[in-house]
Amino acid sequence: MSTAARRAELNAIERVWLQVRRRWYCYAGMAITLGLLITFTYYPAFSAIYHSFTVWDGYRPARWVGLANYREIFTSPRFVQSFTNMVLLSGWTVIRGISFPLFAAALVYRMRRESWAYFFRLLFVLPIVVPTSVTVLIWQQLLDPNFGLFNDILKGLGLPTSLWLGDPKTALGSLMFVGFPWIGGVSLLIYLAGFLAIPSEIIEASIVDGASSWRRFFAIELPLILPQVRLLVILHTVGALQSFAWQLLVTDGGPMGSTSVPAWEMYSQAMRQHRFGTGSAIGVVLFLIIFSLTLINRTLIRSEVEFEAH
Repeated sequence: MSTAARRAELNAIERVWLQVRRRWYCYAGMAITLGLLITFTYYPAFSAIYHSFTVWDGYRPARWVGLANYREIFTSPRFVQSFTNMVLLSGWTVIRGISFPLFAAALVYRMRRESWAYFFRLLFVLPIVVPTSVTVLIWQQLLDPNFGLFNDILKGLGLPTSLWLGDPKTALGSLMFVGFPWIGGVSLLIYLAGFLAIPSEIIEASIVDGASSWRRFFAIELPLILPQVRLLVILHTVGALQSFAWQLLVTDGGPMGSTSVPAWEMYSQAMRQHRFGTGSAIGVVLFLIIFSLTLINRTLIRSEVEFEAH
């Protein structure tokens, strides 16, 4: 390296350090943020991966057992049942989470009177402020086999009542019914933002060409809001796989494991039975499932119309 090139390199380094000294508070803030991120996000994640190969109660030193925890997860009937329940619950959660809000948003979008559109938008969004625990407890009362509203309706119609969450045959189906009519406020707002972003010229041209409402929806509007569909599929998939509010507050995974899901088993194994190794292994499996489904979703939900619209 020539003397001139060496001098130019030293000058560049000096300029960089001068900028660092002038903006030292920015770099200090970034260092603190990075330290907190590593401490409370990355370290627990890598610790879980390590402890998934150990037997650890959270107090005594961990003992390495290799793949024993993973073998237990995939061979134990209880864990296998929880993964089966997860597939059913998550599949239904994703389907209802992207379909019902979609049609509700389309109806609100097509309302001619802005005042009515605002009213229904507020009506659907208002339940967002209700905590999940409150919603769970309300539905628990509705499904109560002794004095719940649903059994009172069945009695009034002269039909046999049900134990709902107390019967292994109906417990999982009861959980699927919770939240009716399944129109989430956040999902509706995301869809509505996508509809409102569609250029009005495209809609007007389709009306002039004589396209019916259904054809306009499926041929024009739906392809143009595929980014919103993809986002909601990811959000609902991740949320469904991680959710265990009902198991924690109401069913305890029962009866007879009929409502158990891996997220609940992870919590139960770690926090109740102090089997942090098994709980960590379940968490790692859930992470791999969520990561794989996210990649598949990004690959499958694509449309040429989507890219042309941008």
